[in-house]
Amino acid sequence: MTRATLSPRPRGMSLVELMVGVTIGLFILAAATLVVTSQLGDNRRMLTDAQLQQDMRATMDIAVRDMRRAGYWAHGWNNVWADSVTNAMANPYNTVSATRSSREGDSIVYDRSTDEEGQQSGTDNDRVDSSERVGFRFNAAAGTVEMLMGGDTWQTLTDPAVMRVTRFDLTYTTQAVPLPCGAQCPVSSRGCALDLLVRNATLVFSAQAASDASVKRSVRSDLRLRNDILVERSGC
Repeated sequence: MTRATLSPRPRGMSLVELMVGVTIGLFILAAATLVVTSQLGDNRRMLTDAQLQQDMRATMDIAVRDMRRAGYWAHGWNNVWADSVTNAMANPYNTVSATRSSREGDSIVYDRSTDEEGQQSGTDNDRVDSSERVGFRFNAAAGTVEMLMGGDTWQTLTDPAVMRVTRFDLTYTTQAVPLPCGAQCPVSSRGCALDLLVRNATLVFSAQAASDASVKRSVRSDLRLRNDILVERSGC
């Protein structure tokens, strides 16, 4: 057998070809890692955002629903004149105290009756007990919203491990609406006509996620306190 008829010897990859292949593979791996990392970060941010919104809405719902009950009185009918009633009783739960402070944060404290059973049995004591004084306030130092649970006990309503409250603005306003009065309409002891005091509040609530300060949300709610008040007309 002559040399010309021999088959060529098999050749492997050269060092240069191997390095080029490894480099291309590393570029592909880096791109894939970057895509996966970005997707994982987006998913984590979406979960954090969803949890933040859910907790903020829950806090807002608790505050709004309870604030609407301010001034509730189990014996509210005693505040209405009738043929057999010559001296209607004032609502003992009318007190609302709203304060605004850029340093300590906004707060609102109000009264509402919890004597639901007394409405039927007639055992309502018609006075404000310590457990019937509730409210909400912003603890700026801790970054939390707190709820007055009765007496002087403030309970943290938001979880600082989940979110840090950055804003809790509460605006409380009143509007006197003149009541039409016929000839037989009773008036106050001084002969003054009466107005219906309509009470409104606006609550703005902002917070950021405790685990990611870039995740921020804000909610706002306008509400009307359901229990209006009868007052003597201003200037009488």
